[in-house]
Amino acid sequence: MLKQVTESKESLLIGNELIDAHCHLDMFQEPEIIKKDSRLGGLSTIITAGGSRLSSMAAIQVADGEMVFAVIGIDPQNAATDEDFIDEIAGLVKANKKVVGVGEIGLDYKVGPEKLLQMRVFERQIELAKSLDIPIVVHSRGAITDVIALVKKHAVSKALFHFFEGDETMAQELAGLGYLISIPPTESSRRKRVINALNISNISVETDSPVVGKSPLDVIRTVEWISELKGLPFNETSAQITQNVKKLFSL
Repeated sequence: MLKQVTESKESLLIGNELIDAHCHLDMFQEPEIIKKDSRLGGLSTIITAGGSRLSSMAAIQVADGEMVFAVIGIDPQNAATDEDFIDEIAGLVKANKKVVGVGEIGLDYKVGPEKLLQMRVFERQIELAKSLDIPIVVHSRGAITDVIALVKKHAVSKALFHFFEGDETMAQELAGLGYLISIPPTESSRRKRVINALNISNISVETDSPVVGKSPLDVIRTVEWISELKGLPFNETSAQITQNVKKLFSL
């Protein structure tokens, strides 16, 4: 469980830009309250993600194009039921400036359908994102080797690896390709090694709330942790990470 921000730390947030690069605002009972609380708590930007037709449409609805932006797509778990939604994504992206990427998409060998179907749906969406010149947000669980192989096969240029599951060697390889490695609000020795192995310019932070984090404000502790590991001031760390994500999504 993440530590709560102390009163002295809260004062550091004044004037800082914090970002939650991946959450699911549509899953909260009152997303507008979450948005307001996040803004008051120091967040300037939130990216909310879809993963099915229903959640993608909900992500578009909750996004405002000012503080909250959406990525839409079909995740592995919904590959068998919602593949036809891929045909609608291009039109939705072109009609909504608040949609800034395709995601979350990828492979999940723990809960998803059979692998060949997942790969087909993943690859179709990779090519779609490339044609639209927008980033992909990658989901990978128990499948990181295949995911890396596919993004390299398709020469993906813009990607954020959501809730990164790989080790520091994989992280460095992906960073070398220009991708962002997203750190969730759960500390571990492996994740510590990943952070230490990466340049700050290749790091993103996320909460995956309410699935993992309680709210987008949980990025505060993650930024604190990264700043401690990197020996950088909190405000410098938060500013660089926010810049990384905004650059990727052209915000």
